[in-house]
Amino acid sequence: MVHVDAGTYTMDATDWPLGSDSWLIGVQAKLIPDDGSGQTDGFAPRSYGPRTLKAGTLTLNIFINTTGEVDKTFTPRLYKID
Repeated sequence: MVHVDAGTYTMDATDWPLGSDSWLIGVQAKLIPDDGSGQTDGFAPRSYGPRTLKAGTLTLNIFINTTGEVDKTFTPRLYKID
């Protein structure tokens, strides 16, 4: 979890193990805005690019939807653009 200020953000990683649009392994993020307007989607496969977020708490979850072993180092990074 991380608190973010209002602004435009993007997410990247050192290496998307199965590509940045795969639902087999990746990141999902939900935003709980400080203004109480309700939880919204932050980032997920096919939408890691620039997104405008309200100030609030961003919860990040790394997920694996595959069987077998996954031997990868995966480091997601959140960047504020403005």
